[in-house]
Amino acid sequence: MSDSSEAGCLSIAIIIITVAISIGSGMIAWNWIEPEGFWGAIVFIIAWGLLSKIGHLIAMGIAALFFS
Repeated sequence: MSDSSEAGCLSIAIIIITVAISIGSGMIAWNWIEPEGFWGAIVFIIAWGLLSKIGHLIAMGIAALFFS
């Protein structure tokens, strides 16, 4: 049953990477859009979501290459 410790470490790493991608994409979107009003905030939220999705897709592709 040594696999359970490896699975736990991998789970923690996935959580940390997910949070890092979300925060990093938010910072990039904020610096890119620099919202000053309502519509700027809407564009920021859309850009943040798109950048976050792209980052997660890249991370999943890297994980698929690494673990397959």
